[in-house]
Amino acid sequence: MLNFFKRLTPLQATLLLIAASMLLRLFSSNAVGLSVDEAHYALYGLHMDWSYFDHPPMIGWLQAAALQFGDSNLAMRVVPMLLFACTSWVLYRVTLTLFPHETPWMGFTSVALLNSGVMFQLIGMSMLPDTPLLLLGLSLLWVLHGVMVAGRAQHWLWLGVLLGLAALSKYTAITLLATVLLALVMSRQWRQLRSPWPWLAVLLGALLILPILYWNYRHDWISFAYQLHHGTGKPSWELQRFLLSQAAQILAYGPGLVLFGLIAIAASLRYWRESGVWMCFSLALPVLLLFGWGGGYEMTLPHWTALGWAGLAPLTAYWLHRHWSLLWVRIGACSAAVYAVVAIALVFSELISPWMPFKDNANPMRDLYGWEQAAQRAEQLRVQMSAETAERAPLLFTSNWTYASRLAWYARPSPVQVMDTRYDQFDVWFGSPQNGARGILVLWPDQHAAPATGAVGQFTACELRDSLPVRSNGHLVSTFSFYACHGFKN
Repeated sequence: MLNFFKRLTPLQATLLLIAASMLLRLFSSNAVGLSVDEAHYALYGLHMDWSYFDHPPMIGWLQAAALQFGDSNLAMRVVPMLLFACTSWVLYRVTLTLFPHETPWMGFTSVALLNSGVMFQLIGMSMLPDTPLLLLGLSLLWVLHGVMVAGRAQHWLWLGVLLGLAALSKYTAITLLATVLLALVMSRQWRQLRSPWPWLAVLLGALLILPILYWNYRHDWISFAYQLHHGTGKPSWELQRFLLSQAAQILAYGPGLVLFGLIAIAASLRYWRESGVWMCFSLALPVLLLFGWGGGYEMTLPHWTALGWAGLAPLTAYWLHRHWSLLWVRIGACSAAVYAVVAIALVFSELISPWMPFKDNANPMRDLYGWEQAAQRAEQLRVQMSAETAERAPLLFTSNWTYASRLAWYARPSPVQVMDTRYDQFDVWFGSPQNGARGILVLWPDQHAAPATGAVGQFTACELRDSLPVRSNGHLVSTFSFYACHGFKN
């Protein structure tokens, strides 16, 4: 076996790593229910549109395609698994393109760094806007290298296509505009703007985002208003929040990529004029600086920075290979590899077959359990409630969109209305609760939860109809409570 691995070429080793990583996610993909985001974006596919309240349409379109082949948990995870495998392959090719005079094993190291992060493994199994954005962002870096080296028409036109597709994936793809501008500045290639091709690329990208503009025009520009408020609505910058955000990055992506990546940035400032170095800077720094500093205003969710760390992987691999002779580098890299293996093994073994002895109501993964059964029970109670009286048809209700996403997916096609004051995608799909509305209100996760009644935005009266305790590995994970409620006050 050892001789087999020794005989592998860099390309063979990379393909083997990509295949092994994909098999791990494939084996885990049907073991647990969809997360809040996965269910939300599966509903995007079920209700395909030109765009959506909180995100552009790409993930909805991809999931709509997946729904043609099935609607199981596995079916909803096939597309992200394929996209991430392609992302790993593109990263390998990008690394060799940016650093052509280095050992081909740098490509393997870059892919290993990417796959060493727990967050990347989860992104590679769960459909998030970041999943297609990773592939498109790294592909853009590959094409951008061609623009800087040759500047041919096809390079610019492909750049426009990739920018447009990235914008259709996630609004933060705007950082890719900074990537292109930084590359032009650092390569001193401004003269290329005198040709028509960059401007045709801009036009092509603008044409591709017309679905977003059309949908927002028809919905009073609510996506842009939401994103602007989301990005600027925080009151003050706090050091503690900033440090917690950075600690979460290390845990999510691993010290191999985060710590060595930051070291690589600092060390590479001395030779930033090397094309591979500044190309990595141009992709990684806009994302990492935006969300790094923004982590002081609000906690940066780990997946927000995925494109930045992926863009930094080639530079980190470059630095590691250059300094591998240093003992502390080898010790640090081996320690990071151990962390990655242990972290990935813990997370995925718990997903596949829960074994950790968490106390009652203390399972950190409780968000993944019980929603399908809860949705089915809620729908049964709604049908029973409908048969009891000839009043207006009862609906399913819950308190916020994170609960509604799982309920609406697993209870489909029944509508689920959200009892909060924020107008969001569920109001677009299913409407807002109306005066006099009645139905089954689903509360989670506290077994002692009881709905407030009588005020505006609440029901006049609610009666507990049932509860559903969810258990895993012999311990209580959470409890769903089902209330029959009447007389909603708007």
